[in-house]
Amino acid sequence: MVKDGATTKRTATRKCPVCGHESWRIIYGMVMPDAREQYPKAEFAGCVVLTEERYYPRTGKTELGVPKWACQNAGCGHHWW
Repeated sequence: MVKDGATTKRTATRKCPVCGHESWRIIYGMVMPDAREQYPKAEFAGCVVLTEERYYPRTGKTELGVPKWACQNAGCGHHWW
């Protein structure tokens, strides 16, 4: 439960490292309606977890992983972990 504006790990937001827009945590699995209400700023990705390939600018390498964050800017849509 969140009290007086405090955030938990699942309700926190971040800035997108690409465009600076608000980004939300990705939650995988079957999510019941009460959980959707509890985490309004989360992207619900369903039950299928797919790895994505990305270029990581800090290291200059290509990596594989499961995204944990999604930019909410329709023009960007960057996913990262």
